[in-house]
Amino acid sequence: MSLLNFNNFYLVGIKGVAMTSMAQLLIDANKKVSGSDLKEEFVTQEILNKLKIDIDTDFNTLLPEKTECVIYTAAHQAKHNPQVKKAIDKNIPVISQAEAVAELFNSKQGIAVCGVGGKSTVSAMIAWILEKLGHQPSFSIGVGNIPGLNKTGQWNNQSKYFVIEADEYVINPERGINATARFSFLKPNLTICTNLKFDHPDVYRDFKHTQQVFNNFFTQTTGKLIINYQDLNKLIDQTIPILSFGEDSKADICLKNYQSQRGETTTKLKYLNQNYQLKLKIPGKYNVMNALAAILAVTQIKIDPQQAIDALYTFHSTKRRFEYVGEKNGVKYYDDYAHHPHEVKAVITALNDWYPHQRKIIAFQSHTYSRTKKLFNDFINAFQKADEVLMIDIFSSARESVDLLVTSTKLCKAIETKYKIPSHNLKTIKNLAKYCKDKLEAGDVIITIGAGDIYQVHELI
Repeated sequence: MSLLNFNNFYLVGIKGVAMTSMAQLLIDANKKVSGSDLKEEFVTQEILNKLKIDIDTDFNTLLPEKTECVIYTAAHQAKHNPQVKKAIDKNIPVISQAEAVAELFNSKQGIAVCGVGGKSTVSAMIAWILEKLGHQPSFSIGVGNIPGLNKTGQWNNQSKYFVIEADEYVINPERGINATARFSFLKPNLTICTNLKFDHPDVYRDFKHTQQVFNNFFTQTTGKLIINYQDLNKLIDQTIPILSFGEDSKADICLKNYQSQRGETTTKLKYLNQNYQLKLKIPGKYNVMNALAAILAVTQIKIDPQQAIDALYTFHSTKRRFEYVGEKNGVKYYDDYAHHPHEVKAVITALNDWYPHQRKIIAFQSHTYSRTKKLFNDFINAFQKADEVLMIDIFSSARESVDLLVTSTKLCKAIETKYKIPSHNLKTIKNLAKYCKDKLEAGDVIITIGAGDIYQVHELI
């Protein structure tokens, strides 16, 4: 039965970014949505409040009588969640969020953005360009919000294109290395891969395993694959039509020069032997690369590159992506979702570009014990350009148990030993807030980084 034949949906784990996006798609399709999640506020709270969705805060709560379909995610025990199990026992249709959104995505001309780092921003950039140029796309992007669009999911029956952030994580993590990747249900017309790197060591053995999963997904593309030029040698199937972006002059769209200072990033790029100037109101060479990928993608659906460039000048990124939170007592506060070492390094580099002379403090919360342990040395090197490093304890996620063989304290000590950078594990968000109030001085710049709940420190400050 088609997903949109149901009218009453219950979303287990509705506060997650992918599920909040799913809720918006269903509401746009005139469906009734309710759901459940933990009591605490998530980054999606603003959107959920606006949607006025009834949310249960106990996974043992009885499902509403009119529930016709239950959608779940990998978080909160997936199919082993008590509410999901009750739905199965009652023969209520149960489907993962990945399968549900794929059904909608596959009914349109699909543009899928995958990769370890940058996929949320590139997805948002493409949706932004299409929206600003009047194409009214459908889209599903796993972020807290997209300022200017003020939504992260949009369904339009009449839209030609569906833009999606294609997630490489799995629908049932307890199944380990045999698990099914979330993006495996998608059949894109166009696929963009921002970066092909090893991540999610809780479900993928090593880079070779990750590489195979991504390459399997690439073969599902009916049109072209757009990939970072530096990752071309990581492709297994060379029969897919390929375009590339990057700094190398051989890339189909290439960066010619890069300048970034507080408030604006100005670069020159080359595409089809023509030079263009690109201006962004967001920092970092990595965001320029994201923009190159987005521009190259939309040119494949006959959008003029200059129109795309002009649209991107008004793009203000997404929630928790180098987000300016505010200023307190002369200290500037930023927040970012980076959780992979190469992302952390890129964010610190961008902060140095915009604030070359100020003291910069990096407050980091590592996400999952498995990632911290597997990529420990990479994490050490990611902080090489920080002036001071603060951490809180590792965010284990709902899918992992505590592993005391790796800790934030050990990571801080390793950074301090190798790079002589003052590094402290403050353990909790409350302690971090107190440190910021007591120790930071006017003129300092601090950015909180991590995929857990470290962003909540800003409210305490």
